[in-house]
Amino acid sequence: MTDSASPTGGATPPDAGTSAGAGASGDGGVDEGFPYGRQAVADAFREFVAATPSGGTFYVTGSPGSGRSTLLTWLFLRSQTDQGDAGTSGPRTGPLFHAALGARGRGVDDLAVAIGGQLGYETATAAELLSVLAMDERPVCVAVGDLDEAGAVPDERHTTRLIESLLAPMAGLPNVRLVAEGAQKWAQHFDDCVIVDLDASDWTDRAAFDRYVAALCAYVPEPGPQSDGARPGALAHAISRAAYPNFLLAQLLVLDRVASEAEPEAAATDTPPTGIATATGADTGIDIGGAVARHLDRLSAESPVVADALYALALAGQAGLGRDLWRLATTAVAGRRIDRQEFAAAVELSWALLQPERAGSDGAGAPESRFALRHSAVATALLALRSQDAALQARRALVNSLAGQVPVAPADDGPPRPLWRRSDPALLSELLRQAAAVPGALGPLLGFPEVLLTTDLDGLRAVLDCSDEPAAAALRPALALLYPASRDQPARLQVAAVQHGLNDLAASVESACPPLPFRALRPPPAAPDVQESAQESPRGAVQEAVRSTVQEPAQGAVRGTVQGAPEVAVTETGAVEVGQRLGEETAALRWTLHGTPCTAARAELLDGVPVVAVADREGLLQVRSADDGRLLRPVVRADEPPELLCTLAGAPDPLSVCTAADRLWVVRLADGSTLAELRFGSNISAVRRTAGNELDVELGGFGIRLSFDPAVLRTLTGASSATGAAG
Repeated sequence: MTDSASPTGGATPPDAGTSAGAGASGDGGVDEGFPYGRQAVADAFREFVAATPSGGTFYVTGSPGSGRSTLLTWLFLRSQTDQGDAGTSGPRTGPLFHAALGARGRGVDDLAVAIGGQLGYETATAAELLSVLAMDERPVCVAVGDLDEAGAVPDERHTTRLIESLLAPMAGLPNVRLVAEGAQKWAQHFDDCVIVDLDASDWTDRAAFDRYVAALCAYVPEPGPQSDGARPGALAHAISRAAYPNFLLAQLLVLDRVASEAEPEAAATDTPPTGIATATGADTGIDIGGAVARHLDRLSAESPVVADALYALALAGQAGLGRDLWRLATTAVAGRRIDRQEFAAAVELSWALLQPERAGSDGAGAPESRFALRHSAVATALLALRSQDAALQARRALVNSLAGQVPVAPADDGPPRPLWRRSDPALLSELLRQAAAVPGALGPLLGFPEVLLTTDLDGLRAVLDCSDEPAAAALRPALALLYPASRDQPARLQVAAVQHGLNDLAASVESACPPLPFRALRPPPAAPDVQESAQESPRGAVQEAVRSTVQEPAQGAVRGTVQGAPEVAVTETGAVEVGQRLGEETAALRWTLHGTPCTAARAELLDGVPVVAVADREGLLQVRSADDGRLLRPVVRADEPPELLCTLAGAPDPLSVCTAADRLWVVRLADGSTLAELRFGSNISAVRRTAGNELDVELGGFGIRLSFDPAVLRTLTGASSATGAAG
């Protein structure tokens, strides 16, 4: 059995710890505990970090199993320890790596958002991240591993797109250092690149590698009868010669030998495992695929379902599968039902090739744990045993098998209706991930809003980011507007669908998810009277006429209110002016509000009374009389200072719409709590009330009309914590 916690993903050999890493550099500079003779890599990394300017790429490559991921992990861990920066004698003021993550299962925008999050940026696309990094001149160091495993289901085209659209342009910025690992062919995409090829002998100390293999072989009997003149450790020497400098290949060859000991014919042979040369033999050309194939043959002889189980896991990709889903996938690949006992036996026999995501004290994964193959090279070797047509057929069977687990309800006419909301979210996420690898399978699933709303948002983004289907490409910009997730996701999805022309999806959301607190109707008609932004208005201030909004006061209105429509302006100093003919020599001021600089002000009708709603830089919202400026309601605080605002509903629970940049949110004027919010991806330049509870939102050249349901909005109490009265 192997130990998933060991640096190479295999069994940690005795006496192969600190001493194995010594002597690699030859200059006495040894990182204690650095894995198995790779000190030369640590030295090269020091030089890279100490070099100026602060840009460039440090790229670790090598054949599968050579230890690329292990080294990248070690470089990260060693750099985070409390010591001086590599190559300097002074104390470090912060971590060397500002962001460190893997590309496994990610697409371009998905990885960009993750990197931006670790760097403290709010970005939704790769283009946004590159723009922010270019403007921010502070030096950063980013580590990205698993380039070969990019995409929902790994594929070379996903890695190419990831590098060309994000990583290579990012590494080209003068203030960004990139540390990455992947196949040799990707290195050519990076300029100013330090390449560490672990297949070259310069990077792995041969003596340390020999000690590692000898420790692996310590408990493996020597092949054949031992004569007095036989050289001790011949098996270890032969395996070391065949595998150097690939640690995974050494593990598999030792495992191959251990398995052969259980076979009667193996005991009678006096040669090492097939393909391994003797101590004096020539180069062998052993590859991981051959070792995996031989091991798989032995396992299949004991349990035929082992091959199907491992093949199903290889199809699933490096993210692995949960136990229940893996059993389901195995059934699909095998084309027959598999009972639990048979599957459990297959798991036990193939354990050496597996790595549970969460291991128990006895090494066994928890019942709900996910399994993955120990190394991507194992998956590659397994998939190479079958043709591309067979793989595609198996993927289709896997998608159909996963879809068959979704509950359905009978329909009066037509096929049964899938009950997506009753499905396990993990099942739906896996279904979408596998469908992305089958041409034409993903598009139909994306037409169901329940699928989009039930699936993990990050997982869905990765699937869309990696898919070439037109439906996925059309949905990407709409999905970006659903972050961060909230309780009003169905309404936000409907608005995003209308905004991006996905009218069928918008209609499906309205049909499947009633009632919605707000929804998009159509792009608003052009209107000559819009609310201007502070940058565009006269005197550098917000100034708006509300003749189309303020009407005759209702019976019982505040005494003394005038019948004319007031004008409202925010001056350059942040004061609010209310009156007539503002900006002219004959201006007639009714009242002026000074104090904390204001960001937005607007004349409105609230319950038939002309009022002026005001917001300041601290996010405080005030409702004052349009006649004399008296405060009519308690002051409350919004969660951020609005740039534009507009009242939405009156008694018994007044609501207001606020906007800032591309964000629009609904505020309860009783306590300042946010009831709902949505984003448009473009800055909001104007908002304008129309009939009833409809609002036109201008987005710089185009717009959208929203319809709000105050009754539903008021049920969303607690959508965000209320700040309480502020004055």
